[in-house]
Amino acid sequence: MDLEFQLSRTHLPVAGIYRHAHEMPDRPALVAGDTVISYGELLHRVRAAAARLAAAGVGRGDRVALVAGNAAEFAVVPYAANLLGAIIVPVNFRLAAGEIAYILSNCEPAVVVTDAERAEVTRTALADASGAEPAGASGAGSGSTEDGASATRDSAPVLLDLLEVAAPDPDGTLPAPDPVICALEDDQAIMYTSGTTGRPKGAVLSYSNFLATTMRSSASWQYVPGEDAVLVASPMFHIAAFNVMTTNIANGATSVITPSTGFDAGHLLDVMAEHGVTRTFMVPAQWQLIVDEQRRSPRAVDLRFYSWGAAPATEALLTAMGETFPQASSQAAFGQTETTASGVSLSHEDSLRKLGSVGLPDRNYAIRVVDAQMNDVAPGEVGEIVYRGPGVMSRFWNNEAATAEAFAGGWFHSGDLVRQDEEGFLYVVDRVKDMIISGGENIYCAELENVIAWHPKVAEVAVVGRADEKWGEVPVAMIVPKSDDEAPTLEEIRDFCDGKLARYKLPKDVVVKDAFPRSGTGKIQKTVLRDEV
Repeated sequence: MDLEFQLSRTHLPVAGIYRHAHEMPDRPALVAGDTVISYGELLHRVRAAAARLAAAGVGRGDRVALVAGNAAEFAVVPYAANLLGAIIVPVNFRLAAGEIAYILSNCEPAVVVTDAERAEVTRTALADASGAEPAGASGAGSGSTEDGASATRDSAPVLLDLLEVAAPDPDGTLPAPDPVICALEDDQAIMYTSGTTGRPKGAVLSYSNFLATTMRSSASWQYVPGEDAVLVASPMFHIAAFNVMTTNIANGATSVITPSTGFDAGHLLDVMAEHGVTRTFMVPAQWQLIVDEQRRSPRAVDLRFYSWGAAPATEALLTAMGETFPQASSQAAFGQTETTASGVSLSHEDSLRKLGSVGLPDRNYAIRVVDAQMNDVAPGEVGEIVYRGPGVMSRFWNNEAATAEAFAGGWFHSGDLVRQDEEGFLYVVDRVKDMIISGGENIYCAELENVIAWHPKVAEVAVVGRADEKWGEVPVAMIVPKSDDEAPTLEEIRDFCDGKLARYKLPKDVVVKDAFPRSGTGKIQKTVLRDEV
């Protein structure tokens, strides 16, 4: 172990596992239902999984796609792939077969690992992507070239079962693979965007990107190494939960993993109480359900830190979170897949006086707020936030045009419209693609949503634009009412907003919904809502 530990210190993702397996082998690393994997066992499983991937033909630079729901075994595969110098590609398992097929054809994996629940859709996707049935493990060959970049494969990828790949090696018969030492700028993962405006794009994230985010999160989340239990409740294929998992392991924390489907706030709170969860991240839609359930039936939860991100949260929700967990500090995290989920954050102290802000640039990040010509806008004016920093991706995989567009002017364009106050704090106004132009005036959907969310009859709200012959576009408020109230009328919503917003911004129609369509990461699918109106 000592020699292995010394040899692996410079292999960033796996180094923490070697260390914790050496210093605290019996500490739980992963807990998911009845499955408990200690740090000692995690190292054993990662090495065994790496041996199985290598036997299936995986080498340095190859892609390993992972189509699976939340599970302890999920965490094993990325470390096993990176131990071989391969690139992990977590895939949104909620996508249809055709959508998964596009991702697989774009990244050309050597191996696809899936769980039993997604095996059928994955096999269909593989057949669509390659035009052939996926090969068995014995039929694969390495797709690596001498310079470490994977060549286009002339055979179908190997399809492997997650539980078999991540299983232990009780007999010790698998050959122990040597860790491949990768440079900081080498590719560690390809994380595909949600594709809300077209085909998903694969953000290529390096070892340096993840290291920068791990260091930032370790400090801002105030981890106590070797002591924390951290809830992983969001889908692990998403950059936010993936980062939580990797930061947990770097800090020797216990990752308490819950299912990625059928979100149950009561069950989640029970799990938090049972396992002494101290820290967690959730998207706003999940926090709303947690807050409502904790108010109805309080549990003895020892939450010391909570974070939110991946979608805008209303001021009403942020206030409710602070009232429900007054003993915990908090952080609003604002970023995206292309910035390794980092970029801007709001500290607990600042949130008391800057409610509604997403905060200040994270350490080692530079931002600008610019107009369409890349000119800086004045404080208080709306512009697009652009980034530079160690967490910003290198490129989109196999998509030079999208990469050039994203880095026009030498900065990464986020697509987020913000305004900055005199102290530098940033406030999200809208997404560029969600802005409504009505009669020549810009209307920001998020601004309306932030006001309407305070209406006592409103549980959730999403504002979208509808084509209009006279004005070009008009805002429509789509509302999920609180269960014990009648839905608010258009007149009630307009009266509530009058005086808080300019009259030209007020919604011209109200559409009542039982629930909103959501992506695999919990984001409201506004493209679907726009189609409805």
